[in-house]
Amino acid sequence: MFFFNKKNKGLTEGDLRALIKGLEQAYMDKDEQGLINRFHPDKRGMSFLNHFQLMLTFQIYHIKSEILEFELLSIDTAHAVFTYTRKHMHICVNPADEREEKQNHISSYYVEVVKENGSIWITRYSPYSKIYVDKKGEPLTGVDKVIPPGEEIDPGIARIIPYFQLDSYIPATFHVYSNSQYVGFYPVGEYHRYRTSCTFSIDYFEKLEASSIEEHTEDYVSQETILNAHILQQSDCSSVVETQYMKNNVLEHELLASLLTNEGFYMVRFLYKRGEPMPSEEREKWQREMIALTEKEQGN
Repeated sequence: MFFFNKKNKGLTEGDLRALIKGLEQAYMDKDEQGLINRFHPDKRGMSFLNHFQLMLTFQIYHIKSEILEFELLSIDTAHAVFTYTRKHMHICVNPADEREEKQNHISSYYVEVVKENGSIWITRYSPYSKIYVDKKGEPLTGVDKVIPPGEEIDPGIARIIPYFQLDSYIPATFHVYSNSQYVGFYPVGEYHRYRTSCTFSIDYFEKLEASSIEEHTEDYVSQETILNAHILQQSDCSSVVETQYMKNNVLEHELLASLLTNEGFYMVRFLYKRGEPMPSEEREKWQREMIALTEKEQGN
C-alpha cells in the first residue's frame, strides 16, 4: 500500500507529484511491486501492470525516466485529475541485443487519483499521446514520430498530409481501430497537453457509413449542439463544412473536409478550441487547403 502520513489533510499537488515521481522511480528500479502498490486494489488488472510484459521489458532494458510536464486539471480533498509527460530512454542490458527500433519515446498520461483512509492510489492511468525519439532523445521526423513499431500509416492519409501547411504543428497521436486509423497534430509546444488550443486531424475509414456524402454532410450539420453551419463545397465524393458549436460551455469552431475515394472514406478536421471564432486569416488558410484537397483528389 502506498501511504502518505497525512490522514487529516486533503490531497495536494505536492502529493500528486510525489506519487508520480515514485511511480517513475519504481519503473527505473524494475520494482514491480512498487508499481503495483501505487494503484488502487480494484485497478491492478490494467494492462500497464501486466506481469509478463513488465518482466520482459525489465530483462531486456535499463530504463531512464525523465518527467517533462505536469498539469493539474482538478483537485479536492479526496480526488484529483492531472496529466503528466515523461521521456523513457532504453539501454539494452546486453549490448548485443541493441537494435534499430522504436523504443525511446515521450508519453503523456491522463491520471485519476483517490485518497482513502490516508492512502493515495491511482484509479485511472490512460496514455493519450506518444512521440518516438531517437537515441539522443530528439523526436523523429515527420509523421514517423507517432507510428508505432509494426504499424504503417494508411497511404491515403500519407497522401493527404502534404496538402496542408503544418509547420507550426507536430504529430502527437496515432490510433488504429478496426478498419480505421486516426492521426492528430497539435500546435508546437502543446504536444503534451490533454486539452489543446486547436487540433488538426485525419480519420480514415474503410467505408462511409451513410448512403452518400450528401447524407453524411446533412447528418453532421443537423447535430443539436451546432450553433452555425455552412456547407462551403459539396459534390458526390466530397464536402467541406464550417461549423460552430458549444462543448462544455466553450465555443469551438471547426472546418471539416469529407472525402470518399477508392481507398476509403476520410475526414480531415481543423478544430479551433479557444472559445472564440477562428481568426479570418487562419480560417481562410484551412478552407483554401481543404477545398484544394477535395478538388485535386476528385480529379485523380
